[in-house]
Amino acid sequence: MPRPCTTAWVESPLQLLGALEHAALTEGERERPIAIVPRAGDAQLERTATLVHERGGEPEGVGIGLERRLLPWHRFAAGGDWLVGDAFSGLVQARLARAVPERLVLVDDGAITRRLARLLAAGEPLLRPDRRPGERVPGLRRTLAEATTRTLRALAEEGRLEVTTYLDPGDPAVALLEGLGAAVRHHRFAWTRAHGLAARDVPAGRRVVLGTAAVADRTSTPDEQRALVLALARAGRIAYLPHRREPEWFVRALARERHVEVIAPLVPVELALGGAARPLDIVSRPSSALETLQLVLEGTGSRVLLADPLAAAS
Repeated sequence: MPRPCTTAWVESPLQLLGALEHAALTEGERERPIAIVPRAGDAQLERTATLVHERGGEPEGVGIGLERRLLPWHRFAAGGDWLVGDAFSGLVQARLARAVPERLVLVDDGAITRRLARLLAAGEPLLRPDRRPGERVPGLRRTLAEATTRTLRALAEEGRLEVTTYLDPGDPAVALLEGLGAAVRHHRFAWTRAHGLAARDVPAGRRVVLGTAAVADRTSTPDEQRALVLALARAGRIAYLPHRREPEWFVRALARERHVEVIAPLVPVELALGGAARPLDIVSRPSSALETLQLVLEGTGSRVLLADPLAAAS
């Protein structure tokens, strides 16, 4: 019989890094190998999985499989060991409504882990924050979210829920999760630093400006983001690293601007800059990257700053 394994489902590049950090953190104590299944359709996620595999960077006992459009239900059987990166995912919630794992590990998909902790502690449905005021949540979606909250709370109470996070042990979210009974592990992106691309594509002396999903999510207009980037470029040449969901037409337009060099990262920014030996000057709109890069670049003398859109508009 094949050896039982923990099956991991990751839907974003940062979730993949979280799964690899968890695997590296538990080397030597894991009784089962980890089989990672990336979701197909995200070019950066697919490239990251390919790069890690081709470089042989997987922690011991970890294999990265072929991308799948949909979560393979047969791989996530009742009573198995699961690892997922997004408890808000409709695919994950639909599977949890039909099958409950023996043990579930959650890894970060950014700072939304704090929302996860708050909703679980309050017993509220696991729904992402509404992006458009007044938007109604479909009944089935709410039903799945409510069921997921009940399932995760039950798993935590029974000692069958684990969370691996980059959040500091003193973060209030950690106390909420532990108060529910979840076991919480902490990492500081050690695997990512060790296997990062060391900012090799970023010219020395350039300020790094991170792109944003705000334009794609319609929480910011293209004109607002362009004004912010140009205001930063007036202070000196910048390297603009687009977000994976920024519209191509917008990125191409920025590339024509003076003092702006667009460097499209093939992998998540944490992996693209991880391992850098020189200090980097980084500016970003509100984003999980403000936190993750502080850890990834710890000890390099780098600065990771919050951009001020209001100053750009003045």
